[in-house]
Order: sequence, then structure tokens, then C-alpha cells
Amino acid sequence: MDVDRDRDLLRRCRRGDEKAWALLVERYENLVYSAALHTGIDRETAVDVFQQVWIEFHRSLFRIRNPRALPRWFTVTARRIAYRQAVLAGRWTRELREEAVDPMPAHDAALIALETRQRLEMGLARLQEKCRVLLTELFLKARRPSYQSLAERLGMKVGAIGPLRARCLRRLRRILEEEA
Repeated sequence: MDVDRDRDLLRRCRRGDEKAWALLVERYENLVYSAALHTGIDRETAVDVFQQVWIEFHRSLFRIRNPRALPRWFTVTARRIAYRQAVLAGRWTRELREEAVDPMPAHDAALIALETRQRLEMGLARLQEKCRVLLTELFLKARRPSYQSLAERLGMKVGAIGPLRARCLRRLRRILEEEA
């Protein structure tokens, strides 16, 4: 995570900078949404949770001192709000576990996975569109498309998918290493 960037965005948000708000939302939107879904709620409820997390963040803005705490703050807040939503709506399910709502210390595997996913998505955003689409379709979608459908979508030959995938992965690795 880029702590200096988060520190700057927090400072600017406290001054009412709307662009900083937009950047912060963009930076953490996937983490917030994923954390909410991880509790077992449906997508529609997760959208409501997402909005409530940002309202709560606005209320808590001046209490958050350490920018390193932002990923954990967003994760725990999203999980707690999702839990509360499910209980209030009477949609308690076996998948909605209390330990999923309030994770253990920061080394918790689910939190690390969410932070890794966010870092990966931020790296993907820096790639050219063709690489971003290819890697997202191949590795982040629940259903992997066929190379034929990918080739058609990207306007290339099927035999070029493998070499492009290798080049895109190398570029992504360099980006992620730069940010580390």
C-alpha cells in the first residue's frame, strides 16, 4: 500500500477536497465491496453497505490517524455494517459468520487476500487496455472465457493469446514490484 498517498488523500479529504474523495473511493472501492460480499450477503445489500461505509468514513475522518490502518478500517467497517444489515433484514445465513465480520489481527488470511486483490487491481489499472482485459478475463472472472472468444473480443489470433498473456504478466509484475 502507498502510505504516503493515503496520508495525502486523508489530509486533502479533511480539507474538503472532492477530487481527493473521488481518488480515495476509487482506491478502496473494490476492497470495501469485496469485504462486504465476503460476509455472505447478496450483491444488492453489498451496494447498500458500500454506501454506508463511505458515510461512516466521512463521520470518522478526523478520528483516523494512521493511514496504514485504512485497509483494515474499511474491511472491518464493511463487515460490521454487512452483518448489521443482514441481522436487521432477517437474512441471517449459515455463511454469515461473526468471525467473518470482525476479523482477527491484521495477519488474518481473508484480510491479506482482500488487500492483495486490491493491490492487484490497482496494478491492472496501470496496464494498457488489452492487457488489463486479457488478465482480468483469464484470472479474475468466475468463468474463464475460451481463447477463441478472447481472441475475437481483442481482435487478435488465438495463437497470440499465450504470448500476450506472458508479456502482460511480466508488465504487471514490474508494476507491482515498483509499488512494493
